[in-house]
Amino acid sequence: MLDSPASTPQGRAEHGGARVVAAVLLLADAGIHAYEAIDADVPFLIGGFIATAVGTTVGALLLLTRGPRLGWVVGGLTALLTTIGYIVTRATPVPTDEDDYGNWLEPLGVCSLVIQGIVVVMAAVALSGPAPLRPGHLVQEAKSVTPGLRPDDPGSGAPNEPPPSP
Repeated sequence: MLDSPASTPQGRAEHGGARVVAAVLLLADAGIHAYEAIDADVPFLIGGFIATAVGTTVGALLLLTRGPRLGWVVGGLTALLTTIGYIVTRATPVPTDEDDYGNWLEPLGVCSLVIQGIVVVMAAVALSGPAPLRPGHLVQEAKSVTPGLRPDDPGSGAPNEPPPSP
């Protein structure tokens, strides 16, 4: 379950323990945002909560499959963007959502910020080092976790179908 595509070099991104910890943290953050989406009454906040829940869940699932680098990128970026969203909604009065303005210590928000901070740091460490992130690695991992695509196909990622017979 925690293996990587054979074509990508082994580095920090493949460390099994870190991947499991980050996946658990991302799923906890997804749960927080799914819960917040239920109670939200402002459409753009509902959309943001749902986007965060989906992004963190996808990142967690990729970390637990053959796409660790892709998982670190998706999970780390989702956590970073969500943190920025939290800061913006607390630092500026957002139309139709003045309740969050200045409410820096909202308990679930603080819990989420701690989780996101840990995930962002973990992603930065995992994607650096002796086998740094390369676009080709992400392509190979995307092919390895997508049904019907051949991980060894350097082409456009066409579905794994035999050529048509004449």
